[in-house]
Amino acid sequence: MKKTNWWKNQFVFTHQFISNQGYRKNLTRNIEIVNVGSNPARFAFDYDKLILGANWSTGNQGLDMDYQLLRFYHSFMKEGATVLIPIVPFSSVSAYLIPSIYKDKSYMVKFYSVLDYLQAKYLPQFKHVRYWYKYPLLFNWLAVRFLLRDVKPDKRILYDSDLTNRVDAITAELWMDNWKSEFNIKDLEAPLSLELQKARRQSVQLMKMILDYITERGYKPVFIMPPVSKKLSTYFTERFREIYIDSFIREFSEYNVPYFDYTKVLEFQTDDLFFNDLFMNVKGRTTFTKRVLIDLKMI
Repeated sequence: MKKTNWWKNQFVFTHQFISNQGYRKNLTRNIEIVNVGSNPARFAFDYDKLILGANWSTGNQGLDMDYQLLRFYHSFMKEGATVLIPIVPFSSVSAYLIPSIYKDKSYMVKFYSVLDYLQAKYLPQFKHVRYWYKYPLLFNWLAVRFLLRDVKPDKRILYDSDLTNRVDAITAELWMDNWKSEFNIKDLEAPLSLELQKARRQSVQLMKMILDYITERGYKPVFIMPPVSKKLSTYFTERFREIYIDSFIREFSEYNVPYFDYTKVLEFQTDDLFFNDLFMNVKGRTTFTKRVLIDLKMI
């Protein structure tokens, strides 16, 4: 089963990490800049040929796992290194999803593959994950069908097509509809519901844990909002930004974290930089990463 694309696709965005299974290769140290974050970050940053940097996003990734990855891998960073913390439209209430993503076997197996065994062992959410990782059919016994007819390999990281080609036909409208459904939101400009207020408090707590961990070790945190397509940006009204983004950033004013919002930068809203309305293609992330490093005065 582990030779199928179905299984390999679970880990397609973990190859940048040093494996905790067997002999460790790729022992790159003195990394100058890293980023954590979810899918928009995975497709927004590529430091190759620009600086010694590392993209520590595995795709779908919550603040709690950002924290765990930093705990395990920070020793590979240079003293005083920069840590980019991406802010996406619903980062402020992302903790709302934690109960459901802990039930997602593919999500948990992915992180088990890159975290230290002892670290994962003492995190209660990983209780059964090592068995799923060792025996894929326990993970999903119906997957036996992929031995006969496999799925295609996930090659999204290689996409270099513009929005007009719709390589991955997730439109701005569909993103917003999915987010509203995911977070049980009816009106994007209405005050947060009670359940989202609770999630907001938890998200703030998780972010403060991350910031404390980074700053106590002498690293430099930077909040950064990656670009989105021009069409998607039209949904981010001033009222929406205040409720879900700006007020969240102000929660951390005591840390004096620099904040760069690129969703309003017109030069990064052209279709040839994206393969859908949220994810940047090869050209997009290469261009964007260079701009970020210039703005941070790192190149």
